[in-house]
Amino acid sequence: MKKVFLFFVFISLLHADINIKDAWEKVLHVNEGLKASSSEVERSKLLKESAKSMYLPEISLDGTYTKLDKELNIAIDVDLGFTSLSESILLSDRDVFTSKLSLLWPLYTGGKIDATQDIYAQLEIENKAKMKLEKDKAFLKLIRVYYGVVMSKALLNTREEAQNALHIHYKNAKFLKENGQIATIELLNAQVKLDSAKIETTKALHTHEILKLALFDMLNSKNLPNSNLFIDGSLKHQSYYKNNMLKNYAGLDIIKSKQKQTDSMITIEKAAYHPTFYAFGSYALHQDESASLDETLDWVAGVGVKYKFLSRSGRSEKIAAAKMLKNRLAHTLKQSQQDLTLLVEKTYKEMIQYKDEYKDLSSSLKMAEENLRLRELAFKEGLSTSVEVVDAQMFLTGAKTNRLNAIYNYVQKISQLAVLSGNSELFFELEQTSMEIK
Repeated sequence: MKKVFLFFVFISLLHADINIKDAWEKVLHVNEGLKASSSEVERSKLLKESAKSMYLPEISLDGTYTKLDKELNIAIDVDLGFTSLSESILLSDRDVFTSKLSLLWPLYTGGKIDATQDIYAQLEIENKAKMKLEKDKAFLKLIRVYYGVVMSKALLNTREEAQNALHIHYKNAKFLKENGQIATIELLNAQVKLDSAKIETTKALHTHEILKLALFDMLNSKNLPNSNLFIDGSLKHQSYYKNNMLKNYAGLDIIKSKQKQTDSMITIEKAAYHPTFYAFGSYALHQDESASLDETLDWVAGVGVKYKFLSRSGRSEKIAAAKMLKNRLAHTLKQSQQDLTLLVEKTYKEMIQYKDEYKDLSSSLKMAEENLRLRELAFKEGLSTSVEVVDAQMFLTGAKTNRLNAIYNYVQKISQLAVLSGNSELFFELEQTSMEIK
């Protein structure tokens, strides 16, 4: 019984309404693209950790087994004066086995190791920035789809209200026609507009269903929105968003990371002009007992230096190429900052425009509602035509639709500004302190 109860609780949770903040948390857990980005960040962390061992000595165990075609012997003839002595001495058996420990420890590499470690560290920063961009992409999609469901539902309600109103108008027109108060053309006009309203309602329903499916796919569950569209009365100045964009936008962080990687690449290439100092050593673990090996040392140790006077790697050309890349990245960063600054300005102005549009349409909506009321009364009294009533209804529907589009676009611009500022949490802070639009 308990299992059945838990099952139904689980099913109810899958179909429960969800606010925008919880929806975002859900996307963070189920989005496969974000999981892939996270794996890449973890991979770069491991690579950075692996680079820490580059200054440690390298110790290896070497073993050899050699099979000779015959034993190695040396004949010694000794003349003792009164007689001669001939003797054969074994130098090596046919089977020869040796093993030793070897050590190689880099002491100075011209900065190559430090630069390599810096590259791995910057790769982690770059991958974190890429993951943040992937999050921003998923966030903007969620806002677009989540509030698209909210807006399309409101639009569907508007279309249904218009259809119901036109249906009532058609019935009134039919009654008046049967009583000879209006012409046939008036009734036909009412019927045509009612049929058109039904088509628009069906379209709105299909749009709403499609957006719901898109949201279900993003959340991996059939949760419907319970957060509403909103409008804020006290927005921060656009300079706030500009400054945060220059400091926090992930796209700029990627370019900055690549600049630092280029600096490290230049250091690595310059290291080719420096000598390499290293320590080495070996210790014999096992050697066959034979005359040839009796004189072998048990261990050796020392330091060495290596310097290439002439290299086929094109050292100077590689340094020049790395410097050109660094120069290109500097120009790219500057241009990106300028483009993003303009984008923030454009997005901010569009946000204000949609906000003002919504407010202006509020007064138009009141006028449209009053105009329709008067036209309907006049039509019943025979003082207005069916065309005038339908036009008034269409004007009201259009005002409601335009108002919905304005507030929907306003919310989209808020989300874009939050992303450009490098902090999507700004959206949720604003959503929590704003006036809901139902």
